[in-house]
Amino acid sequence: MVVRPGRTPVLQGEPADGGPWVVEAGVFSAWLVGDDHRPLWLDLLGPGDGVGPSSGGPSPWTVTALSPARLRCIGPGRAAQLADARQARLAAFAADLASLDVTSRVERRLTDLARRFGRAVPDGVMIPMRLPQEQLGALAGTSRESANRALQRLMAAGRVSCVRRCRYVVHQPLRVVS
Repeated sequence: MVVRPGRTPVLQGEPADGGPWVVEAGVFSAWLVGDDHRPLWLDLLGPGDGVGPSSGGPSPWTVTALSPARLRCIGPGRAAQLADARQARLAAFAADLASLDVTSRVERRLTDLARRFGRAVPDGVMIPMRLPQEQLGALAGTSRESANRALQRLMAAGRVSCVRRCRYVVHQPLRVVS
């Protein structure tokens, strides 16, 4: 199935028609609306990630295409494996929310996105998609203003840089070779 940017193949609270799927190409946001009616971005999904509930029941979150994308139907066994991987990432996110300060959470999310989606550049790994501060803040469980302050600290420390508007390079620390 081809999905255009802005389209939503999975809605929070609804069963996924024709799913579950695996992402073959493109990027999706996985987000939900909380009791306070504010969106919380849980994750970005890319090639190899599962989309849609593995059980066929209602989805706990909404999935929206951020770029032109392609999904392929998968069987229940594969869907359960992908759901386990997604749950592990969400559990790590919950642990980060409970134990890390905002700057560390922003850096951790950028590092994870660089690892999963990034392209090597001379001084680090560039995350190829636009991440406005509001979305980055939501991915780190904070406000746009706090994400902005965290980014300023990370840039001042030389750990992250912004290239072009809302695109980030995560700089790799030097490793000692013995």
